[in-house]
Amino acid sequence: MTAVAFIHGHAHTPEVWRPVADHLPPAWAVVAPDLFAAARVGSDADAHRHAMAAHINRDLAMMGLEEPVIVVAEGLGAIPAIHYAVEHPGRVAGVFVSGPRLALRRGESMRLQVGAVMRRKGPTAVTSEQMGTYLAGLVGLDERKAAAQVRVPRVAIAGEKDSVGTRGATELQGAGWERDVAREASEDWYAYAPAAFAARVAEFATAHGL
Repeated sequence: MTAVAFIHGHAHTPEVWRPVADHLPPAWAVVAPDLFAAARVGSDADAHRHAMAAHINRDLAMMGLEEPVIVVAEGLGAIPAIHYAVEHPGRVAGVFVSGPRLALRRGESMRLQVGAVMRRKGPTAVTSEQMGTYLAGLVGLDERKAAAQVRVPRVAIAGEKDSVGTRGATELQGAGWERDVAREASEDWYAYAPAAFAARVAEFATAHGL
């Protein structure tokens, strides 16, 4: 059975993945951990990273998923996704990241929070408190070197209109990852084009026999 663990970024709750999951093959198992629940005020970056990995493991166990999963992440979700793949290689069958952000500095964190608050709308939007704690925990983390240690099939895809994600995908390509482009798409295409996103995930799984 193919199983997928969806990893959200900073601006949407895990509910953003539900429409994507609805377009995956019905036999697939899906889990979408809430990493906002793993964030802790005052924890250092490494503690935050390990807490997120532990939360992913907890949700996989709760779903009874013992087989390796395809980890699918968007934006800053690439940071915990890559960390998880490196620290728990036996639990990961493949990694699919969209619009990856591989590192976070404090100034960028503030800009992301302000921008997301200004655009915030819909049922999957997060609160300012959730977002602030999550971003604070990621400040100082950088998974660019760790990305080269991921040995399972891995691909970085970015929307053609997503300049930051394209830069991240190019960096991952330099670390040995496959790289792809979603034509005419912006950074949040997983949210507004779930069927197309799900199709790319399914194609990735089929291409690698996952």
